[in-house]
Amino acid sequence: MSRRKGERPIPVQLDQWSPDHPVARAIQTGDGWFGAWQRQKCLPWVKLSRLTGIPEQRFIAIERGGPLSRSELDALARAWSVSASDLIASMPSPDLVVA
Repeated sequence: MSRRKGERPIPVQLDQWSPDHPVARAIQTGDGWFGAWQRQKCLPWVKLSRLTGIPEQRFIAIERGGPLSRSELDALARAWSVSASDLIASMPSPDLVVA
């Protein structure tokens, strides 16, 4: 994204998790939490990897229900403009996040 001289960036508002959120509805219909967020935010894995520093191969393990570190969670939350606590709330179990 480029800006012209003197323009200020538009502040990004965090997405708020709720039972009515489109990701919540996708999860209720059978999507996994990672895939639901990925499709909601429309970020290709290449760009998500660049934004988070997480290798694309790691996304496969996370999408299949593997655990993720707190730093990976924080990086995903920043890339998807959602709070880490809301991201954890969307997971099937908070135990997926390991130290």
